[in-house]
Amino acid sequence: MSNGQRAGVLTKDEIKAEAEKARQAERRALEQLQKESQGEAAETVYRDVSGRKVDPKIKKAEEARRRKEQIEKEARRMEWGKGLVQRKAAEEEKKRLIEERDKPMARYVDDVELNQELKEKERWNDPAAGFLTKKTTKGKRLIKPTYKGAWKPNRFMIPPGHRWDGVDRSTGFEDKLLLHQNQAKSRAAEAHAWSTEDM
Repeated sequence: MSNGQRAGVLTKDEIKAEAEKARQAERRALEQLQKESQGEAAETVYRDVSGRKVDPKIKKAEEARRRKEQIEKEARRMEWGKGLVQRKAAEEEKKRLIEERDKPMARYVDDVELNQELKEKERWNDPAAGFLTKKTTKGKRLIKPTYKGAWKPNRFMIPPGHRWDGVDRSTGFEDKLLLHQNQAKSRAAEAHAWSTEDM
């Protein structure tokens, strides 16, 4: 027959079995149709902003590549942001670590490098540090800043500090004292000149 059932004379049990088989096939077809209409069996379709289909695996790989490029770009920018001194210090530190790696773990009293390192170390509470002559590692001597500009002389000719703003806030004692000393010197010189002059 056209519906798939057998033709001819059939027994009651055969008809029941055929009917049950047809109902099950119809139920399976109906379930499949429902799944297809609801989209359960269908794969998710991803689309971009413009509506084109997008493969999520390719999109994830592209985003990972973009993130990696961004991280590399940031690292290069940070490298260029460092100065020459920082780069040189980093290279020296790396070199020092490589040298330390090759040294033995235990260092004893007769280790020349360790002794030299301990001698060059500066300690804040060392009373004899002022008496010893040390080699400066930097080669530069610290020069204290001085005041640039004119200033009135004082008794001991001590210059003002480098942060002085140039305003005289004294009581005038130094001026009077220096004036008095200069007058005494000039009177003494005049008296000497009068006493030794031929009349």
